[in-house]
Amino acid sequence: MTGPVVIEHDRPLDEQGYRHHLLLLKSMHCARPVLYQGLNQFISCLSMNRDGGGISMTVYLAGKRDGIDSSEVQIKHATHERTTA
Repeated sequence: MTGPVVIEHDRPLDEQGYRHHLLLLKSMHCARPVLYQGLNQFISCLSMNRDGGGISMTVYLAGKRDGIDSSEVQIKHATHERTTA
């Protein structure tokens, strides 16, 4: 069996948006706070939808009833996160 075949269709149309969505998912999985309106918040739910030719994400924060567009939520980077070469 061979590894996955990478074709042009396997690349996201919006690389930066894709990376931001992945970091939001990691923040949720690792219970890391994100920044929204200058305050530390925790993600309780993420919802992804097709939006024209791209993907949009709605973020639901703990204690908040309404969803927020993912572009309004900032990733709070871990200061002691290890990097591998």
